[in-house]
Amino acid sequence: MTPQRPDVVGLGYCAYDILAIVPEVPRFDDVKMAHLADLACDGGGQVGTALAAVAKLGMRAGYVGLLGDDAEGRWLREEFVRGGIDVARLRLSADVGTNICLLLVDQATARRAILCHQRVQPSALTLDEADRDYVQAARVLHLDGQFMPAAIQAARWAREARVTVCFDGNHPRAGLGELLPLVDWLIVAETFPTTYTGNPDPSRAAEELLDLGVDVLIVTQGSRGCSVHTGRKHFHVPALAIEAVDTTGAGDAFHG
Repeated sequence: MTPQRPDVVGLGYCAYDILAIVPEVPRFDDVKMAHLADLACDGGGQVGTALAAVAKLGMRAGYVGLLGDDAEGRWLREEFVRGGIDVARLRLSADVGTNICLLLVDQATARRAILCHQRVQPSALTLDEADRDYVQAARVLHLDGQFMPAAIQAARWAREARVTVCFDGNHPRAGLGELLPLVDWLIVAETFPTTYTGNPDPSRAAEELLDLGVDVLIVTQGSRGCSVHTGRKHFHVPALAIEAVDTTGAGDAFHG
């Protein structure tokens, strides 16, 4: 029997996260040792976290990517499987390492700082015809630009098959000029429109992004919610009132 294809295919960043909850932000060369309030290890990354959210919401999700054939990579693969995410197009390779991120979370404010050890290069993932079939059988392709050459190729394949392309834009990076005209749903951090376009007016910057061919632009604004832009209207959606404990992965889960 042919297995069901995912509703959402994600291609992009997946990392092994080590989260340290700190009562106060430590200072370098301080003679006083900083003690952690809590420590956790989990899967992270923009696309990886979004797929986990999609799966928890009851949809079929699949990951296309490259991890090291190391302890962290194998653990992440098993986490995908436990979360119900298809890993048919996930590669494990002894030629690369798995990205590892250390996150310091300020217990008082829930803000975090991220330190990443990049052990796989963005050009390391090469797609094949099986990936093409996989992408074109989905309803949505979700990207974050981590494997940029592969992301551009997958977006072209998605466009051929009328698969919706969603992109998580946290900051400008090389290759976006080629990728963004292939994107249908563009969800970006608050600083992205002005930084990417060079236009200091947020509304005009949003219009410039829509002019690339984007159907829907969503600008996330943290505790203030998000603004939504289309060719016909612009409106604001307020955030839910919550007590923030740890903001790590909030935007990625929002994409899901």
